[in-house]
Amino acid sequence: MFDSPFDSAFGLDISDLSIKIVQLKNMTSRRRSVSFDVSLCASSPLPPGLIVNGEIMEPEKVRLAIQDLLHGPNEQKEPRINSNWVVVSLPDTQSFFKRITYPGDITSITEAEIITLAKQHMPFEESTHMLDWQLLPHDDTNKKHTHILIGAIPKHIANTYTFLCESLNLNVIALELEPLAVARAMITANKSYENEARAILDLGATRSSLIIYDNDSVQFSISIPFSGELITTTISQKLGIPYAEAEEKKRSTGLDATSGNKSVFDIIAQMTTQLADDIKKAIAFYDSHFEETNHITHITMCGGTTNIKQLDTVLTQALGIESRPGKVFKNLNTNKPLPLSDEAALSYASAIGLALRAADDPFLDRDMI
Repeated sequence: MFDSPFDSAFGLDISDLSIKIVQLKNMTSRRRSVSFDVSLCASSPLPPGLIVNGEIMEPEKVRLAIQDLLHGPNEQKEPRINSNWVVVSLPDTQSFFKRITYPGDITSITEAEIITLAKQHMPFEESTHMLDWQLLPHDDTNKKHTHILIGAIPKHIANTYTFLCESLNLNVIALELEPLAVARAMITANKSYENEARAILDLGATRSSLIIYDNDSVQFSISIPFSGELITTTISQKLGIPYAEAEEKKRSTGLDATSGNKSVFDIIAQMTTQLADDIKKAIAFYDSHFEETNHITHITMCGGTTNIKQLDTVLTQALGIESRPGKVFKNLNTNKPLPLSDEAALSYASAIGLALRAADDPFLDRDMI
């Protein structure tokens, strides 16, 4: 690991209701182990409707919001970010990726065969989608098959994010699928997960996903219809109360049965039961449709909705798998004070993963985390 060739490059996470930027300084050459210090960690909310399910509907308004975040309050003389190099996330809701198996050894794979395989496993068309792929770690003694991680996203989505950055005079080093960025932050980089798999449950404000990490790489990701906004909206509609009041009751009640607010508790509990069922189905799909799978022994949670009271305890009991909030800053190995508490940092998983790639070598041949 060495300093990025792109001076002060940073991560930019664009989601439906917020923008987050994280800039790290690579301190590895000055310390005995891999280490990064936090130079900047900032966020700004977005009004609903500017971005919907990852698709930018109002690019000029989003551009102005990013510009304000980059330059700080009141257009201060010195911008918060002094670099034009950026790694940007692409929304999980608009992308698709999966580990596939090629029946042959690594030397016989061609680009045309990758495209053919992609069409067999995902909704992909060369005229409308962008495709990327990467060879995964494999046993050199077994050349009967090769594992490949392939990802696709509609061209107009990728182009919209690229054009948005270019309008801000930002140079895009890489566009990265959101689950890969999240995994880079949430999977412990220096730990060997031998004969066990991990799941990452990313519970966001408007969308959630389950990411499976096994055999030293991300295997696949699936969207789950559960989010902080959906819970608040459901409480508001079912109880006939304003959205702001429903949000406050969600935060104060959560899954705490002793809170005294049974109606709110029941709504959240019912939605959490459905969440647990969806997680079980996703894990069953992974076990039945993928080869050489290991047992998932832990679910690492991130995203702002993770902070719902008792959610981790309820999911642990429902799934029979330990489910706990993760440590978003753990792969930084920094000696400096962190800018956010563990709870507040949970919504920064994607941004931190992007920043880790930006501060290291963004073009590593193998960069699953």
